[in-house]
Amino acid sequence: MTETTPAITVVAAIIRGNDGRICLSKRPDHKHQGGRWEFPGGKVEPGEPLSTALARELEEELGMQAAISSPFMTIAHQYEDLHVTLHFRDVTAWQGEPSGREGQPVRWFEIAELPTLEFPAANRPVVTAMTLPARLAIAPDNQDLEDLKVGINRLDAASTGLYLRQWSEHAALPELLALCQDKGIKVWLRALSAKWMEQASLQGVFGLHLPESVLMDCRERPGFPGVVSAACHSRDALSKAVSLELDMVLVSPVETTASHPDRPPLGWQQAGQWITGLPLACYGLGGVSPADLDKARQHGAVGVAGIRAFWPGSASEPV
Repeated sequence: MTETTPAITVVAAIIRGNDGRICLSKRPDHKHQGGRWEFPGGKVEPGEPLSTALARELEEELGMQAAISSPFMTIAHQYEDLHVTLHFRDVTAWQGEPSGREGQPVRWFEIAELPTLEFPAANRPVVTAMTLPARLAIAPDNQDLEDLKVGINRLDAASTGLYLRQWSEHAALPELLALCQDKGIKVWLRALSAKWMEQASLQGVFGLHLPESVLMDCRERPGFPGVVSAACHSRDALSKAVSLELDMVLVSPVETTASHPDRPPLGWQQAGQWITGLPLACYGLGGVSPADLDKARQHGAVGVAGIRAFWPGSASEPV
C-alpha cells in the first residue's frame, strides 16, 4: 500500500440458505468494481465491531434484521486506486427475506455456480475457500488397506476432505479414488516433485498438495486444473505460496504434536499473525482437532487439518 492510496475496511456476508445456496448482490455500475456480483456488506465505521457493522449493513441493504455472524476469512487486497481489508463472515441467523432495498439485483446461487460469476478481484479467494471442506483428514500411514477403506466410508463428505499423503503412490490408489468419488469425498494427493506432477494420473483428484520443499522449488503454479495447496512452516513459504497464486496452505505446527514433539509450535496467536489477510485459504495443522474450527477462524484460518483426531474411530488426541 502506498501513502497516497486510500484504505478502507469492509465487512461482507456469506449468507447460506437452508438449501445450501448463497445470496449475492450486484454492485451498482457507478461504484468501484461496479457491475460485479459481491457478498453483501459495506464499510466498517471507526471503532465499530465487525458483527455490528455487518448486521447494520444487511438491514440497510437487504432488509435482513438481527443478523448473527461469525468469522470466515479475512483478505487484504491492493487495487490500483484502493487498499481494501475485507472481513468475510458466515451469517448463521437472521429475520426477514433478503431483497435489494437500494434497487440492486439480489439472487441465490449454488456454490458450484460461484466460480463462473464475475466478482471484484478481492472476492476471488473466498469463492475458492467456499468450495473447500472445513476439515481435512490426513490418512494414517500405519493402517492397512482394508482399515483405510473402512475409515473412508465413515468420513462425512459434507464437512471433511481427505489427504492421501503416504498413499499417493500406492498401488491401490485407483481403488481408493474410486471409493472416494462414490462417497463424494474431495481428495488431495501429495506432489512428490515437479516431474511427478507431469507424469501422474490425476483424474478424480480434487486437490494437489505440495510439501514445502517442492513448493520452494516451484517457479510457477502447477498446471493442475483443481485446487493446489502447500505445506508451510515459515513466512517465506507462505510468501512463495502467495506469489504462485496457490489456493490453499496448511500452516504448521500450530500446537505441540506427538509426532514432532521437538518442533516449536506457532500457537494460534502467531499463526493468526502470519495468515490473516492472505489471499488464499489457510488451514491450521498440528496439535489441533475438529473442535478447534471456531478458534481457527477467530485467528484467520478457514479450516483445520490433522491425522488421528480427524480419523473415524481413532483416539481423539490431536497429532
